[in-house]
Amino acid sequence: MTNDPFILRWGARDLYIDLGAQKLIAAEKSGHKIAVEVKSFIGASPVTDLEKALGQYILYYDILNRLEPDRRLYLAIR
Repeated sequence: MTNDPFILRWGARDLYIDLGAQKLIAAEKSGHKIAVEVKSFIGASPVTDLEKALGQYILYYDILNRLEPDRRLYLAIR
């Protein structure tokens, strides 16, 4: 692990992607950079949890694609 949390700087804003027990973990292995968004679906509605997780994933994916195109983003779920 290289960054915990992994900070995305976008313009004048920083996105600290550390949401309680949900973290974006950055790592590098054999020259491959990755970021992992870990989600647990413990809310009242699994569909709502999925919608939120996908929304965050898309946001992080778009920003990472512009800032660090060599880093791959994964969504880890149970």
